[in-house]
Amino acid sequence: MVKRLLSVAFVAFFMMLSIQAQQLQRAPSRHVISRLSQPMRAPQKVASLDGTTAFGYGNSGTWSGLGVGSTGVAFDVAIFLPGDVFAGSSVQGVNVPVVDNTMTDVKVWVRSELSGANLGEASTDGPFVAGEYVAVPLNEAVTISSSGVFVGYSFVGGTSTAYPIATDYEDEPVENSLFLQYNASGWGDYSLGYGPSTLQALLANLQLPDYSISLTTVGQSAQMPNSTYSIPVTFGSNSAKAIQSLDVDVTVEGKTQNKHIVLDAPVESGLLKTGSFTFTGTSPAKTGRYDLTLAVKKVNGETYTDQAQATTQLKNLTRLVERRTVIEEFTGTGCGWCPRGWVGMEYMKENYPDNFIGIAFHKYNQSDPLYLANYPNLGLTGAPGCVIDRKESADPYYGNTDYNLGIELDFERLNAQAPEVDVRVSALWNEAQTQVNIEADIEFLIAPQDVSLVYVLTADSLSGITSAWRQSNYYYQYTAAQFGNAPGISDFCSGGQYGSSSVQLTFNDALIGSSYASATKNNGPTITATDGYLAGSTYQGSYTISQPSSTAVRNVLRKDLVTAIVLVVDNQTGEVLNASKSRVHPADYDAISPLTSSTNAGATERYNAAGLRLTAPQRGLNLIRMSDGTVKKVLVK
Repeated sequence: MVKRLLSVAFVAFFMMLSIQAQQLQRAPSRHVISRLSQPMRAPQKVASLDGTTAFGYGNSGTWSGLGVGSTGVAFDVAIFLPGDVFAGSSVQGVNVPVVDNTMTDVKVWVRSELSGANLGEASTDGPFVAGEYVAVPLNEAVTISSSGVFVGYSFVGGTSTAYPIATDYEDEPVENSLFLQYNASGWGDYSLGYGPSTLQALLANLQLPDYSISLTTVGQSAQMPNSTYSIPVTFGSNSAKAIQSLDVDVTVEGKTQNKHIVLDAPVESGLLKTGSFTFTGTSPAKTGRYDLTLAVKKVNGETYTDQAQATTQLKNLTRLVERRTVIEEFTGTGCGWCPRGWVGMEYMKENYPDNFIGIAFHKYNQSDPLYLANYPNLGLTGAPGCVIDRKESADPYYGNTDYNLGIELDFERLNAQAPEVDVRVSALWNEAQTQVNIEADIEFLIAPQDVSLVYVLTADSLSGITSAWRQSNYYYQYTAAQFGNAPGISDFCSGGQYGSSSVQLTFNDALIGSSYASATKNNGPTITATDGYLAGSTYQGSYTISQPSSTAVRNVLRKDLVTAIVLVVDNQTGEVLNASKSRVHPADYDAISPLTSSTNAGATERYNAAGLRLTAPQRGLNLIRMSDGTVKKVLVK
């Protein structure tokens, strides 16, 4: 299942407050409010006003603080209640989540527009207890129209914390769940980047149909012809009854099959509930792309007449190959929270040496010796952040799951998807070791749509002795216990081996060059559907990248620790279809023997150009260890 693409990674921390401007950021400790004695599972939570139901988007029961790093800031916070779900219900009041028990000038309100007039309002003097709600009835109830309403609260931060907005860091990001502004600087929609607000609307006259279903995401599947496919589905429910089973029609190539699905986990009744299931089938007999339509026909055995359907795609491939998953990390030496990104990327490099491809692009601060402007930010606006195969944004340590080293779970989930291209790479320095020539073979396992090739150079073991090379570290101000003794992060906390405000690190997988002429222009080749490539055909191309222009980088660069990477990017979706990497070898490495039967005869071990052991000849450069101990280089065509 592919999660909703986040415009901002599920970031645990954003850039620290600068002197010149305030910037939204998370509290330095992930959970500034301890777990409540009872989980806040709206609308099952006991309402705070008689005759009302409490509804909110953030319901895991764990709050996290959000702010701009300063006290005394005026905030306005809101959620949106869409009319297609809530029309006819009335807002009676607001449950205000309290993080800052010294906040003042607290008001609640309901508006049809964020900057519009109040349809209903009220003020409160508390009492304010951190970690609890204060229920505020409106002076006059507001009936929700078909266009929906914004429900919000305003306050001025006190002195107890610089992160006074309660959000649910452990819940899934969801639309309409967090709108805010500070110091009247203008409203922004932060619903998909910071976790939902935990404020709750207190509703009366809430009327739900027995069943109201919408298909949220329907996964794709890639496999060989005449083989079993498996497709995950998530759906939303605004139903008065719990859901135990669904009957769905699956249509491929004009043929429809009905599938009865008993849910592993029944979906509770109520607003904005979610469920999931997986269904299987047999793919068509030929390679190609096939539309698959899914439609809900029954719920709990009862006929369902509303429209609940979605279309996805089956991809039948010529063969199944290995995926190499790319994690591109936005980082920099001036970013005080970026040590956790360094930990996450190092962990992935060590534990997934074959399938993990790391690209750490240093764009946070220009004083960073590894700073390179000519690389896209990939939608990331804060560091540390990362993008996985340019499909999902995530925190490079916590991932999208908010677990310690949760990035591993995201990587494994996406890496399990069968790719539609195979990529082979080899690379050589020129004789002067000033340029790298990268050769790429791209085998299309299905007839290609428009794709582009991105060529990248990264380097390992980069470290310098000047202060510019030192990594800023904000974790030194905190104990390891404040971060749950998180693996790797604890080393940067007070008393750890890196427990100071700036630390000497060795940087791996650091971007040192690419085919990008600017952050928006890639000079790598584009292959279109009209170029005539069919399933099973191969594109061969090359690209040359010069060594870094920075003297500081060249002075510490080990030419034997430079890696060439080629990404195949879908021009329609922007996703990385597959990638590969290879160490860059010296110029005389191209003294290659042709592959002959006598070459195979004395072979004891075989490796590819990246140093990975092979069980059979693989197209491209092969390194063969002979029985007499010598090594031969052969080119397999």
